[in-house]
Amino acid sequence: MAALDMNTLNQYVRLEDHLEFQGLAEGTVAVLVTHSNLEQQWPEIRFDLHTTIGALKDRLYRHGGTGAGFQKLLLKQDGAVLCEMADDAKMLGFYGVKSGMEIHIVDTDPYSFSKDGGLENVELVEKYVMSDEDYAKRENSLRNYKLKMREKDPHWTFLPENRREPKNKNPPTEEDVAPFKIGDRCEVQPGSRRGAVAWKGAAEEIGNGFWVGVQLDEPLGKSDGSAKGKVLFKCPPKHGVFARPDKVTVGDFPELDPLAELSSDDDEI
Repeated sequence: MAALDMNTLNQYVRLEDHLEFQGLAEGTVAVLVTHSNLEQQWPEIRFDLHTTIGALKDRLYRHGGTGAGFQKLLLKQDGAVLCEMADDAKMLGFYGVKSGMEIHIVDTDPYSFSKDGGLENVELVEKYVMSDEDYAKRENSLRNYKLKMREKDPHWTFLPENRREPKNKNPPTEEDVAPFKIGDRCEVQPGSRRGAVAWKGAAEEIGNGFWVGVQLDEPLGKSDGSAKGKVLFKCPPKHGVFARPDKVTVGDFPELDPLAELSSDDDEI
């Protein structure tokens, strides 16, 4: 049943195949052109039947790049070779060329550029590689641009999302984090997140200037106390956060009891 359905579909798809070349001018044929050294094909190339084989070779040179003197033309139909069109003085019509047939170019040039994929395989093309010494001499190169930007900001990168933070002309100093003591209860903004001071100092892995490391009471952070693989303090995952000192307030911030705000009714089932 399935084979019958496929046969019916095939007949439907090819129902008007016989009309494919009906619109061609009289004395004109549309053929497939292929090349012995190339995978590329040129379907439905139109030729006048009064075109000589010599003139045809001149035209085919513009397609496959094979010189007329090195072209051997085979006329084929349904994959089978019908004949060789060897006489340059004869016309296409002499060989009985019809629309839908194939003209296959056999490249006989032993030094042909298209041989062994020479015109299609990009891996065979020798690529220019500039030496580091020559590249370093270029004033407007990306490398020199990066070096200039790194002189201004050691953490600068080409991708904005990979930059630790915008250049801070006045980053927090050691004096700014001096009042903080390890173990101090605190609140971190944004979000009024509560916790305890677990670390303070400077670390290139975080950014320029000085920072305060806080172990949060709840998993509202992004760290476990480490930055870029460097452990600055230890805490459970997502309980650690590094913040600027002006975002951390030390004071009477006891750990919140999640049941403290429940009414007596909430304790009943």
